[in-house]
Amino acid sequence: MSLSNIHQGLYREMAHTHISKYFSLLHQAIEVVTRMVAERPVVIFSRTTCCMSHTIKTLISGFGENLMVYELDELQDGQQVERALQQMGCKPSVPVIFIGQQLIGGPNQIMTLQVQNQLVPLLIRAGAIWI
Repeated sequence: MSLSNIHQGLYREMAHTHISKYFSLLHQAIEVVTRMVAERPVVIFSRTTCCMSHTIKTLISGFGENLMVYELDELQDGQQVERALQQMGCKPSVPVIFIGQQLIGGPNQIMTLQVQNQLVPLLIRAGAIWI
């Protein structure tokens, strides 16, 4: 076996190990997000410097909901959580809104629900607000 073949084999093995470790960490981060979302009827992943995050938090809290907000730039593992959110299909990564443990999406989806008068009924069904 040539030295080149040995290097290629080692490279493939190292790449496989890194990929496996990456997916393992990603899976763990997605599990963390799932646990975080299970805590409350409404969960928002945000960044303190994001104006759209502020707008969505203001809109939803205006209904009287005591929502759970996770500021990714203040969380110790915020980058891992953000990567997990991106892998779950959240683009952009903030703000991300979960209602009733279901991923609703970002500001466009929330504003569409609000304009179509569907946001309040969704919050009521999730047990987030009572009218």
